[in-house]
Amino acid sequence: MTPPARILIADDEESVRAVLQRTLQRAGYQVETAADGGEALAMLQQGAYDLLLLDLNMRPIDGLEVLRAAHRQNPDLVVIVLTGHGSLESAVECLRLGAFDYLFKPAMPGEIRQRVAEGLKHRRRVLQRNRLLAQIEALKNTLEELELEINAPPAADAERFLHSGPLTIDLYHRSATLGDTPLDLTTAEFDVLVCLVKASPQPLSAAELVQCALGYAAYPAEARELVKWHIHRLRRKVEPRPGQPRYIKTVRGRGYLWVA
Repeated sequence: MTPPARILIADDEESVRAVLQRTLQRAGYQVETAADGGEALAMLQQGAYDLLLLDLNMRPIDGLEVLRAAHRQNPDLVVIVLTGHGSLESAVECLRLGAFDYLFKPAMPGEIRQRVAEGLKHRRRVLQRNRLLAQIEALKNTLEELELEINAPPAADAERFLHSGPLTIDLYHRSATLGDTPLDLTTAEFDVLVCLVKASPQPLSAAELVQCALGYAAYPAEARELVKWHIHRLRRKVEPRPGQPRYIKTVRGRGYLWVA
């Protein structure tokens, strides 16, 4: 259920505040009042309001100053100005500063309720438009990013391929061939192979292989168990004789080494 709109009435005449508050509370709104411009500014800073009914002629802070400050703080706040001593110039200035409407006292309760309802309806439409614009902008940015990815040129050969003896690794398509034979590798096996080839002629420890290929740190004992399984499966796909490795060597005490 949508909570009732919050309305602030700022007027230095107590009788006017009382009538307006009673009128709008009967219409189902949550209404609070301020007795002068300074109190109105303090309340606007402390709470979020949907609409402000604002008297122009207040002292020492008049309605125009409150209007300027209110819209700096909350541009979406609907402001309806009420005045008993208005002029064309003041009306134009209020509308220029962003007031939704400008009414002369004494305004009839029915007119007040109607203008408040229209102001709140306007606010809902503005907020909905802003939400839709934000969503459109987010979708536009996502689409632009996807277009850049789709239209990005393939990596240059020097960056795309790794060559080591009979082994060719295509980093762009994440595939590998040994001689003329494509290797059917899992994601983890491919990453382990790439790490070994890039590090060659230096060996990689089990922990270094886990960090490089799987992307996280592991204790040495855990790393040895993880890597042992991947190396065993990788040798079965790469080595002519897995029991006598030719390409993936075990270096005692140091880890594993790719030898072309």
